Amino acid sequence: MTHQNIAVIGCGYVGGEAAQIWRGRGHHVTGTTRHPERLNSIAQVAQKGVLLKGNNESEFASLIASNETLLLTIGADRPEDYDSAYRQTAQIFRHLALEMDAPRRLIYTSSAAVYGDHHGRFVDEESDLLSKTEQGKILIETEHLYHSLTELGWHVTIFRLAEIYGPGRELSKRIQQHQSHPFPGNGEQYTNMIHKADCATAIDYVLRHHLEGIFNLADDDHPTRKELFDSVAAKHHLPAPTWDPKLTGLHQGNKRISNHKIKSEGFTLKHPHRLLD
Repeated sequence: MTHQNIAVIGCGYVGGEAAQIWRGRGHHVTGTTRHPERLNSIAQVAQKGVLLKGNNESEFASLIASNETLLLTIGADRPEDYDSAYRQTAQIFRHLALEMDAPRRLIYTSSAAVYGDHHGRFVDEESDLLSKTEQGKILIETEHLYHSLTELGWHVTIFRLAEIYGPGRELSKRIQQHQSHPFPGNGEQYTNMIHKADCATAIDYVLRHHLEGIFNLADDDHPTRKELFDSVAAKHHLPAPTWDPKLTGLHQGNKRISNHKIKSEGFTLKHPHRLLD
């Protein structure tokens, strides 16, 4: 594979890991952030760091013009930031793609939250997107906007990521943080998770193998949240978590996410089974 100029827009938890892989492969990587204090960490994984000032169209145009591949791993700091972080960014890319006539390779990390509630059934990339939350609807529209770039000659890959865990997001820390208050729900929903390392290696894999389209990214395990957290608590000698069905959690919608499609393309998970830290 020839060396490329790659922009990682949102060079954070997952984007930084992918940037480090690509820099090691000899690509020239530009990492972006909206937070000045993160520029030092970007310098450790990318040759160039760029501070973005909101959704500045000229800054995005410059990144498109100077990079063959763009990875968008932007996250919203708060629920009220979803529209600007996701849909508005995608709208800008659509507008610039129409104006610039410079098709690029784009990889976008979406969320498996778009599936909504499938009552515990397995979902694959052809399943209906049933999310009823405002944030979920924004994510669905964002996917549609990025996918529409294929009509303009862009090569687009969309990942629907399960709940990400790994160093810094250990499951035991989540339990420790809830020692004084219960988790929301009853713990009976299935879990869908993916390790940080598998997110980054999958992103690298689709670039190296020129894969396009939509791919779920989740590990092989689907214990209920109660089963999983009880196992983690037992391993770390922590009290078993408590639950409150009156509270609403972030991870709404009961489903099990199939990873068959990405594996059928030859991708192998480093952590197919859930790590208990």
